Amino acid sequence: MHDSATLKVPNGKLLEVEVTYDDRVTNVNVTGDFFLEPPESHAALEAALEGHPTDVSRATLIEAIQGVDATLIGFDAEHLAAATLEAIQ
Repeated sequence: MHDSATLKVPNGKLLEVEVTYDDRVTNVNVTGDFFLEPPESHAALEAALEGHPTDVSRATLIEAIQGVDATLIGFDAEHLAAATLEAIQ
């Protein structure tokens, strides 16, 4: 299946997550008007969300996101986890 979710972060940026999944998340595309430092960490951030089962917990996704060596500007790990979960539910 393929689905997406869009989240407007309060006082922040627009975040969109497109997810392809069956019983596990196989592909993630994160877009929006946010910033990442370093910009090259974008692929690692998407990869951190891939491979999880579709019934993954919010806490597990937050931990995976926080494990990426990146500074999230305009959103945080909680926002990205929420948008990802919305896309796969």
